[in-house]
Amino acid sequence: EGLKNTEIADRLGIKRTTAGIWRSRFAGHRVDGLLDEPRPGRPRTITDGRVEEVIVKTLESTPKDATHWSTRSMAREVGLPQSARARGRAVRG
Repeated sequence: EGLKNTEIADRLGIKRTTAGIWRSRFAGHRVDGLLDEPRPGRPRTITDGRVEEVIVKTLESTPKDATHWSTRSMAREVGLPQSARARGRAVRG
């Protein structure tokens, strides 16, 4: 909409260079250019659907015996690994 990279960066709380990269990707590939690119390393072992399930459950419910979900109680509820390291590997790969 005619904004400069500095203005975009200020509005979004990001660096000017990041705004420039996103703008360039959008100019070259439209919305597809803004999609997350594959990252190096081991692929994730958890699907986007599982991630969405955890997010929705976290936002829309509470555990029976607590006021909010802990990472361990949520992992137990949805059948994900309970150790922090294992959860990280499942999500990031």
